[in-house]
Amino acid sequence: MRSRRTGHGPFWGTVRILVGVLVVVWSLAPIYWATVIAFATPADFRRSPAALLPQGISLGNFGRLLEPGSATADVFVSALGSSIVQAVGTTVLTLAIALPAAYAFARLRFAGSRALLVVITVTLAVPVYLVLIPLFQLATATGQINTQQGVVLVLTSAALPLAIWILRSHIVTLPEDLESAARLDGAGTFRVLRSVVGPLVAPGLVAAAVVTFLASWGAFLVPLVYANTTGTEPLTVLIPTFASKFSSDYGLQSAAGLIAVLPPVVLVVLLQKHLLSGLLKGATK
Repeated sequence: MRSRRTGHGPFWGTVRILVGVLVVVWSLAPIYWATVIAFATPADFRRSPAALLPQGISLGNFGRLLEPGSATADVFVSALGSSIVQAVGTTVLTLAIALPAAYAFARLRFAGSRALLVVITVTLAVPVYLVLIPLFQLATATGQINTQQGVVLVLTSAALPLAIWILRSHIVTLPEDLESAARLDGAGTFRVLRSVVGPLVAPGLVAAAVVTFLASWGAFLVPLVYANTTGTEPLTVLIPTFASKFSSDYGLQSAAGLIAVLPPVVLVVLLQKHLLSGLLKGATK
């Protein structure tokens, strides 16, 4: 009877294992199938039905993407560079704005601060396509269409509310005595942010940076509208073009997708400890 009440009996243990296995399979199956297709030989594509296990290994698709001098490689490397510039630029700009904004909401008392924070937080629920056209008109008027900075500015505006919320939740848990002591030593607000608050909320900064980078790296609709020309389009816009109305180069798409997924995977694996603590620390306190 005790096992049934607490949910620690053999039945529930088996259910948890099965659910865990289902989640893992559901998450990794697309990546596995993309890997099989990316390394498939031409004979594998002609086989029907398709084999679940690779019958051979070919690096031809990766060669087409990375071979210097080929037209496909030039376009792919350019898109990869655009993805890096847009994701890193958005992350840096978002943190540069979010940290002082979060500090202001956490420490400063001014008229309408709580209402403004609520409005900023509520914008998390606003879909991007709702403001896409007004922002497009603004970008056109200011000459930001098909520019890296135009994409960075739009992606930053989308990432700021969540970054501010994460950092504010960390700052409010800090004792104000540390900041007061720094001010007694002659430190101004920006020095307090840089030397006292910044290091103490490092887990929150890491969490906000990773979340912003992942969202920017995987963004599709914004770059599709604002940067869809060679030289500015990121991988998310380029890879779908490997499929046309009449044919689809699945091997090339899969190889490009595997390369595109490596940076965010490596980032999350390296920073997963700081990411989890950064997301949960402020909330639990």
